[in-house]
Amino acid sequence: MNASDLNQFSEQIIRDAAFGMTFLAVILLSNTFFFIQIYFWFTRSCAKLQKVAPYQLIARFMVAVLLMSLVQLASILIWTTAIYSKGLIDDIRLAMLFSGSCYTTLGVFSDTLPDGWKSLAFYIAFSGLFSFAMATSAMMSMLSVITKRLYKAT
Repeated sequence: MNASDLNQFSEQIIRDAAFGMTFLAVILLSNTFFFIQIYFWFTRSCAKLQKVAPYQLIARFMVAVLLMSLVQLASILIWTTAIYSKGLIDDIRLAMLFSGSCYTTLGVFSDTLPDGWKSLAFYIAFSGLFSFAMATSAMMSMLSVITKRLYKAT
């Protein structure tokens, strides 16, 4: 690798990092905000229940899980829009499949990004990994609320 190749590689990595970290920050900030709002809604709605029936708590939990799933889907759409509007993938359907594949870290969709943008997949995957971790943590906290309420009722 000569100096010109190294310089080009460095420029591409810095460009990818700037683009990727910007959208990574947007995704993580918005997901954190929405997951906290969903968690607060769940705990407040459970606290309002006078008589605790397990099916009521479980129904609220399922609504919260579905809402968090919608937040995750919105994150994939944000990445899709970013990739498509930047012109990195010219078919929005392919941009969505690529974004979803990276975000969920399944990797079932081949890398269709142009040369020089390949490391963007890392940032999409990072945002998905951290978002799923936050969602899992919120769900575990919600299950703790359910458990405390059920044992308190008996």
